[in-house]
Amino acid sequence: MRRVTLIIALLVVASVLAWEFIPIQVIIWDGGFDLTVNVSSTAGPLRSVSCQAFSGREEAEYVLEHLAPPESPLRSTVADPFNGQPLMVNIPLSGRDSPWGRELRRFQFRHLVVIGQLKDRSPIGKLVEIPDCRVSREVSVTLP
Repeated sequence: MRRVTLIIALLVVASVLAWEFIPIQVIIWDGGFDLTVNVSSTAGPLRSVSCQAFSGREEAEYVLEHLAPPESPLRSTVADPFNGQPLMVNIPLSGRDSPWGRELRRFQFRHLVVIGQLKDRSPIGKLVEIPDCRVSREVSVTLP
């Protein structure tokens, strides 16, 4: 009887460990967080400011190179006129967790392009890294 109980206990423990560490079921989550962007300029007062988040560095560098304003309100914000107040940008965040909440994978947009337009209408921009939201939800950018 003792042997049967031990075997059943070991099977239960092995099943629980297999369920957690070889998960057939996973929790997939998708959402985002608000990033506070503080913008200032050493080139003079800014007329307007736009911020846009990107998952890939190449796309962000392309937008910065062409100083293109956001085409969509998704993952971006525009302040026109810019009054010096912080801007809020929603940063996409997603991941997968095991059935007991152990993080298996996590994805967050990592690049932010900030484009400012000076009073004379000339654009200036900067590419900055978005911090991990578990560390900070705020970034300060000085243009140019």
